[in-house]
Amino acid sequence: MTVPWRWTWWLLALLAAAPAAFAATSAEDTAFKSASTALTETIWDKAEAEFDGFVHTFTNSARLPQAVLFQAEARFKQGKFTGVIELLSSWQSKAGKLGDEYLFWTGEAYLQKGDFRAADGTFLQLSANYPASPRRLEAAVEQAGARAQLQQWPQVTELLEQTNGVFQSSVLKGMVNDQVVNGYLLLAKAHLLQSHGAAASAVLDRLTKIPLSATNDWQRLNLMCRAQISEGHLEPALGTATNLLNVAVGTGQAKLKADSLALQAGVLERLNRLPEAIAMYTQNLLPGTPPERHREALLKVVELSLKQNTISEAAHTLEQYLTQFTNAPAEDLAWLTLGELRLRQCASANQTQFASFSRTNAVAETNCLDQALTALLTFDTRFPQSSFLGRSQLDLGWCFWLGGRTNESQAAFQAAIDHLPPSVDQAIAYFKLADVQFRQTNYLGAISNYSAILDKFGKVPEVETNLFETTLYQIVRAGLAQGDLTAATNAVARILTSYPDGFYADRAVLLTGQAVGGKDPALARSMFSNLAHRAPAFQLLPQLELAVARTYEEEDRWPDALAHYNDWLGSFTNHPLQPQAEYLRAWATWKANHEPEALTQFTNFLARFQTNEFAPLAQWWVADYYRLQGDFEEAERNYKRCFQNTNWPPSSTLAYQARLMAGRCAVVRAGWLDAKNDYFLPLMNDPTCPPDLKAQAWFAFGNASMSLVSSDSTNKAPDYREAIDAFDKIPLLFPTNPIVVAALGEKACCLLQSSQTSQHLESVSNAFLKVIESPLADVRARSIAKVGLAVTLEKLAQQSTNGSRALLLLAARDHYLDVLNGRILKEGERPDPFWTKEAGLKVSRLLGDTLKEWSQAVKTLEQLQKDFPVLHLEEKIKSLKAQEQQARQNP
Repeated sequence: MTVPWRWTWWLLALLAAAPAAFAATSAEDTAFKSASTALTETIWDKAEAEFDGFVHTFTNSARLPQAVLFQAEARFKQGKFTGVIELLSSWQSKAGKLGDEYLFWTGEAYLQKGDFRAADGTFLQLSANYPASPRRLEAAVEQAGARAQLQQWPQVTELLEQTNGVFQSSVLKGMVNDQVVNGYLLLAKAHLLQSHGAAASAVLDRLTKIPLSATNDWQRLNLMCRAQISEGHLEPALGTATNLLNVAVGTGQAKLKADSLALQAGVLERLNRLPEAIAMYTQNLLPGTPPERHREALLKVVELSLKQNTISEAAHTLEQYLTQFTNAPAEDLAWLTLGELRLRQCASANQTQFASFSRTNAVAETNCLDQALTALLTFDTRFPQSSFLGRSQLDLGWCFWLGGRTNESQAAFQAAIDHLPPSVDQAIAYFKLADVQFRQTNYLGAISNYSAILDKFGKVPEVETNLFETTLYQIVRAGLAQGDLTAATNAVARILTSYPDGFYADRAVLLTGQAVGGKDPALARSMFSNLAHRAPAFQLLPQLELAVARTYEEEDRWPDALAHYNDWLGSFTNHPLQPQAEYLRAWATWKANHEPEALTQFTNFLARFQTNEFAPLAQWWVADYYRLQGDFEEAERNYKRCFQNTNWPPSSTLAYQARLMAGRCAVVRAGWLDAKNDYFLPLMNDPTCPPDLKAQAWFAFGNASMSLVSSDSTNKAPDYREAIDAFDKIPLLFPTNPIVVAALGEKACCLLQSSQTSQHLESVSNAFLKVIESPLADVRARSIAKVGLAVTLEKLAQQSTNGSRALLLLAARDHYLDVLNGRILKEGERPDPFWTKEAGLKVSRLLGDTLKEWSQAVKTLEQLQKDFPVLHLEEKIKSLKAQEQQARQNP
């Protein structure tokens, strides 16, 4: 390329020849000398102006070609390369013997301007048009330089190795100068960049016989080292790199020294001598290193430290660097990298993968997370205009995500998207923003940002390879969570089309099918079956086949479900899901009305899989089976196994329920004391028992005590007292539980049975009234209370005088009729059949036997007979009619 002395040499030569070559006027000579003096004194603007004046004043001067050339030099020195080209091109035809110089400096101007194609053509024109020009060698080398700038390395090689070409001809003549040296260096570089390391070394060997300047010798050694590296000769390359560094130090040029250190460190890295490579790169972190080498060294020190698995040491190096060198060229990168290293420590400590597509919810180690945040926030505060801002926001988003600071991570990931260019990092930012929104249950936002990855990064291979399948699966999850089955099923279809053998195909179908199954079992079954047939080797095929069977259950097609479970058990022997399939088959067998066979299957299941999660449910089914068959002793034994089996959780809800059911079975078999002491009391005294079940235990305890009163117990009074105490405790311990009303009713019934005086009966009636008036009372509770109140009123009537007796009996009649005629029903309620029947029977007795209202009693019984045909009340109705007729005949 151009160097300043070239112009000066030509100027001196031409000025020296001027007196002999030209006959000029005194004015012309004075003007030319004045302009030339300005040129030699490097007063470029004055020289340009005076030569321009000379050209326009002395239009017939023989010195015009020289004047134009010197004017072009003045422009060249001022960086007016377009002006140089325009001036020399317009005078090219009048250049005369200076035509080659005009072309040469036109080409140089094109080079400086960066128009390398035009420079190439101009130098080619010089060689073709001026075969005797002393500029041909230099023009050929400059032409090769232009092609090098265009990365046309084969054309560079062709130009400089052409046997009859200017360069090789000059070499054969023994010419040794800077042009020859530059040509050799260019040729070696061209071979090197075409991966012709041996050819490059051969060219460079020729330069060992030529005296070189320190700078050229540095270039030779630099290329030699790189050629040796390309050939895999690393030990010789290390020696060359050492010599290169010595030469660079001798030049005193900071750039050459930094480049030499980087090259030598690179060789040491290739030799896996990482500590030495780090030490070499560290020298480029000293003040005075060019910024680009400074940044490279910083990243390399970190990279090689990580290769040695010394994240902590790498972070410590950066912290020392930031402490020692404030306002260093790479300070922004240092803070960013320090934050990323500390973040990587956090991710490593929690077994996550930073900058991957992990969606872990783990909370990072506090110390390293705080250090990462400090470094990254320092970066953001001090370097808000840095080109790394988007990357730092992505890192901050990860920090906040790992720390559980969801809202802040959302803002950081959004900022990363806004500041990052389209890239892998921006795709990750979109993904993590969607992850945050998914965690916040903003499923629509999550779907939008997951979808953005598919829409924006289809031409980024790394994103498509590493992220698309996972993104589609997340869209499935978000779509199902949102209830957007269209989004979910579209994503599933794309997974099956693009990634049929991928990790998420069967999972996506399984999730979607399970969500669809409740609404459209046939569609879900079709999805499962299609996938199973398309890819029978899927990892989750057993799960898919089980899901197919479950779709039959959703449709109550139990024989089909049973057949599918039988097929499954025949196909997937010894599979971990076998216990679940066995349990589901037994359940389907029962639902298909094969109870004895289901009992056998559940019993066998319990024998084979005692520790399985479904074993307690199977045991419960067996207990229920015997209870419904009326075998309460066997039912009790099986319920007991539900809470006595040491393989199952003793404090599960099912265990508490089983103890309660065992007690109720004991009550039915008249084992009241067993029920109270072995079943109900343990529940009542267990602080871990769920409140609702504990309330039921208290109620059952009271009922058991009442049952003892009805038996041949000799301890009736204490049993009454115990029952009443239990029913009294329920409103105190469980005031909001609906069972409170039933407890009040049972207490009233208990009082009714034990009452002997009218005063006691009045207390009973008040207790029944509380039940009737309670907003918690359902229709059954109110029916029981109404009937109980009517019975109480009848008893009061028996102990009353004639005046009040009639009123009490009429009131009792009305309470019975309220139940019978449905006057106690609230909106949406249906009568309780048992207590409707009881109210009808009791009021008909009261009407016929006590109040002598036989006609009304007959109507009541006829109504009952119609509603409850099984009662067979014909004889009773006939008897009442006869009594009414006799009363009429004998008034």
